Amino acid sequence: MKVIPLGTGGWVSNPLLGNVSLLVEVGNSRILIDAGEGAYRALRMCGFDVNDLDLVLITHRHGDHVMGLSTLALFARSKGVMLKVYGPRDVDLQRLFDALGIPQYLSAIEFHPIDPSPEPLTVLITHDYRITAVLADHTVQTLAYRIDATDGSCITYSSDTRPTKNIVNLAKGCTLLIHEASGNPGTEEASHLHGHSTTSESIQIAREAGVKYLMPIHYYVEPPILSNVGNDVGIIIPLPCTPLDVQKLK
Repeated sequence: MKVIPLGTGGWVSNPLLGNVSLLVEVGNSRILIDAGEGAYRALRMCGFDVNDLDLVLITHRHGDHVMGLSTLALFARSKGVMLKVYGPRDVDLQRLFDALGIPQYLSAIEFHPIDPSPEPLTVLITHDYRITAVLADHTVQTLAYRIDATDGSCITYSSDTRPTKNIVNLAKGCTLLIHEASGNPGTEEASHLHGHSTTSESIQIAREAGVKYLMPIHYYVEPPILSNVGNDVGIIIPLPCTPLDVQKLK
């Protein structure tokens, strides 16, 4: 399994970071996780296109995670591709495409709604992987996803969330936790108000889950400060278009 970061920022990050979006290569499949503004451009910059995608996982309906779906749909329809999209039930793609004036392009999307649950639920099983989701703790319905590959490697992506045991439980025994780190130590109150975690809290979640590696993501304007890491969790800084081979981390 390989993780290729396409974007690493949030809605109010340095625009050079792009909105958080991840491409996961597992077996013969490619899964796009989140599609904020500029996701299609980032996909092309990293050497891929919509016809390379087998699946799109949306975590929640905030713009920096879903607005790029419209452009993906435009190009998917032009190439005769159907995008299989999974996400929380309250992701209202019909209203989004109506507001953008392109309702006809919704036909390029096959949407599979998920009812978020505090208990892990199976989203999809194929011969290459298994996808599990759980309710995160954000300001709107938000899903965290776990992907288990048949080679034994696995990743968990928290999406936007306050610290929650739901993600600790989801990530148990996983190789890599990709956890949002919108705030720095000392900004916990402000971060939690907006449904986010700090860098130190993401480290603590990784430690409690027992994962080997943490990839902090969704940075805001201030450079992320990682402190009190210790020796039990390795930190991996995401680099756009740079594949991380999760199998080699074991």
